Amino acid sequence: MTRDARDHLRFVANEISKSFATPVLHDVDLEVSAGHLHGLVGENGAGKSTLAKIIVGLESADSGSLYLDGQPYRPTNTADSLRAGVAICAQELSLVDDLSIAENILLNTTASPLMRIRRKRADERAASLLSLVGLEHLTPRTLVGRLSLAEKQLVEIAKTLATEAKLLILDEPTSALTVPQAEVLHGILRDRVRDGITVVYISHRLGDVLNVCDRVSVLRDGEVRLTEDCVELSEGALIREMAGVDADFNAPPRPTVKSAPLHLTVAGLRTSKLPNPISFDCKRGEILGVAGLAGSGRTELLNAIFGLDKRIGGSVKIHGESGTVETRNPWQSIKNGIGLVTEDRAKDGIFRDQALAFNVTIAGLGRISDRSGRLIRRREVGAVARLSEALRVRSTGAYQKMRELSGGNQQKSMLARWLHCESQLLLLDEPTRGVDVTAKLAIHTELVRLRDSGITVIAVSSELEELQSLCDRIIVLSNRVLVAEFQRSNWSQREILEAAFSEYDREYEPPSSAVT
Repeated sequence: MTRDARDHLRFVANEISKSFATPVLHDVDLEVSAGHLHGLVGENGAGKSTLAKIIVGLESADSGSLYLDGQPYRPTNTADSLRAGVAICAQELSLVDDLSIAENILLNTTASPLMRIRRKRADERAASLLSLVGLEHLTPRTLVGRLSLAEKQLVEIAKTLATEAKLLILDEPTSALTVPQAEVLHGILRDRVRDGITVVYISHRLGDVLNVCDRVSVLRDGEVRLTEDCVELSEGALIREMAGVDADFNAPPRPTVKSAPLHLTVAGLRTSKLPNPISFDCKRGEILGVAGLAGSGRTELLNAIFGLDKRIGGSVKIHGESGTVETRNPWQSIKNGIGLVTEDRAKDGIFRDQALAFNVTIAGLGRISDRSGRLIRRREVGAVARLSEALRVRSTGAYQKMRELSGGNQQKSMLARWLHCESQLLLLDEPTRGVDVTAKLAIHTELVRLRDSGITVIAVSSELEELQSLCDRIIVLSNRVLVAEFQRSNWSQREILEAAFSEYDREYEPPSSAVT
């Protein structure tokens, strides 16, 4: 590439290769123009996050070269990249729970460990950034450990914006955000680009990529397969380039089986985090969606059903062939066939330094052990292989360390854990967070198969399109109040969103199609 060709480019990667246990990137070429939003998409394990880490010095390339504004660029750590004007908002959050929001933001902006911290100035800067990303209800002195996952993700974004870098790398920045929150972020990015900032935007939400980005590159098996203007592409075209197949995410429609027996009854359920009584039930072989804005109580509802949060009122009852039992804690929930996939897999789900096999089988060791409790390796490997194939978990084998898997493959292994236990009621909090389109299709297909075999699923998702394509019924929470219920035959995205905002807008009246 000639010097003249680089002059209008903010960032260039030439023939970047990287291997771990197996090759991850192979001769990757990428050109990103100054003042542009450049999308980067691909399946889990395609190399997107690895490339992002190389750009900011978190990983080193085995071969190839990088250029920033036409000059050779070789960061060896994130301090190097920040000095050069390159910052990353990583998929796995880098926040410190025991520090305040303002202190976390300072971690990226303090040039020296000896620099004196000016608290007032730091608080003012943090307050401005919180307002920018829609968290004006929080104070700069709030401890990060008290925030929800969505709030943490927005703080991570604010922390990245505080660097005022000229090249921003955003890796799955909306994975825990609702549609309104994502739209706020997209507006911020457009403003930054108009000011001359360059953004590399990595996301599995292909619609967002096409709507917000100027150009997009597709990574497949560690190689760039396509770079094109977004206006020339469709989601279907991106999926074909990413996976070589078309995808249909709509679950096969079926009439509601009114005669199906009850599986779960939630009556007047209250915890310290859910002060308003919540009541609903589920029939056996039903997928129930839970919609609502961030902070509406969706995660708290699943935690309360599973027994993670102390109950101060109401009951959770499981109905089975042998009768009805009430569950009050996680041990009773697991014993009675309930499994929970948490929203924050890094904090509450996976064992990073343990093998894939350990993570998948830990809740059901009795299924792969002999009568004396001794683990049978052949059963363990067989169980992991079967579940990995069903959910398309990409790994080098059952004993690969969990930390070496991509975020999407870690997410799928959490679902595999409860499938291994043959749980009859699955509580899934953002089950496809950070998962690529083909993996999402595999998870949807498996959930529909489970539904048709009589297993009940309660799924929380920030993507209304996912709930509408997958669920038989959707309930809506607003400000920790259950406000509406919609059947598959009569819902619309507009009505669901109106219900989600209702407890923040007292003039709201439920549509005639909703049952409260």
